[in-house]
Amino acid sequence: MIQICNEQLLDDVVRIDLVLAASCHFAVPFQVSMAEMAVANLSQWTPQSTNHPVIGQALLSVAYNVQDGDDGEMDSAPSLKQSDKQAASGITVSHDLQIPVTAGFEATKIAVQSLQTRHFHVILTTQDGTHYLLYSLPGTSLLLLDEQDVNQKATVKVTLQSKSHVIRLT
Repeated sequence: MIQICNEQLLDDVVRIDLVLAASCHFAVPFQVSMAEMAVANLSQWTPQSTNHPVIGQALLSVAYNVQDGDDGEMDSAPSLKQSDKQAASGITVSHDLQIPVTAGFEATKIAVQSLQTRHFHVILTTQDGTHYLLYSLPGTSLLLLDEQDVNQKATVKVTLQSKSHVIRLT
């Protein structure tokens, strides 16, 4: 049985968005492993045509430099742990993402509560503007808010399973 574990600090990630799976459309079936996906005009969250993947509006946004519409603020890098496991349907990748939140607790808490029982995907944005996707298989999205100290810090914990590691959106 294959089981590989990889944990990394995402130093170059400046923004994380959680998007409802129902508001996204991908032409590639979820069971296909991929490293890269072509997306039209991702920065505006709208498709150029029906042949391109559609990424919906974010329901939870956490960023270093908070702007209008962002829920929370990070002051340190998020961490991502990925582990591979051989299953009957092929290799399944488990993603455990931890996002430190240092401001915007109420907005983050409300957004987390609205997403807790729903199927979502994660979009990571790096300093150079590159976007990455953590695609979740149906029924595997889990979201928790660990409030260590409401006045100091909280952690948004995202767990999901996929057939792919992090997917670069081009």
